Amino acid sequence: MIPAPAPSQPPRRRSSFPPRNGRLSGDDLIAELFEACSDLHFLHDTLAGADFILALTLDKIPCALGLVSLFDINRREFVVVRQYGGKSALLARLSERAPLALAAMRSRRAVVVPDASRDERVMDDRWKAIGVELRSVICAPVELAGRYLGLLEIGNPLDGKPFSESDGNALTYIGQQFAEFVGARGVVLDPGLVTAGAKKAAR
Repeated sequence: MIPAPAPSQPPRRRSSFPPRNGRLSGDDLIAELFEACSDLHFLHDTLAGADFILALTLDKIPCALGLVSLFDINRREFVVVRQYGGKSALLARLSERAPLALAAMRSRRAVVVPDASRDERVMDDRWKAIGVELRSVICAPVELAGRYLGLLEIGNPLDGKPFSESDGNALTYIGQQFAEFVGARGVVLDPGLVTAGAKKAAR
């Protein structure tokens, strides 16, 4: 694995909406995501799309941690290609059989964990490497017609409250939009491209 510095700054937000200190919910949140996600399909490649998705997610669901992973079909593992918060886990891998990822993929919607300390499915080697105590987590599938393409994961809302089902619905929607994008442009796992793009996005 090629080491990469941990992202210390949030990626540039490309949505047309300003960052928010609070959390939107329900129809308001989905309405903003619907409009903002239309910009995704103008981007030229999958990693640029991952930058956009991570920035959009942090903007609409403000939180301390975010991971975007793509699926390595040959090894049946999810690979972190973009990260915000904590020590670097870039290019770290997670088995498709990992309990939380498997639950999200099977249900085809986000799994919301309000209290991470009470759910043994949450902790894995990636989160241990990141080195931040998890309070609340959401894991959303990036899949298209049953085809595994990736995962979106966020942790620790900035307002200190647990994630809600409304947040989970929003991340499900974001994952669906990203899945269509990745399905059209392909999975990119080249270590050089991943690390170079992550350094650029963190500037």
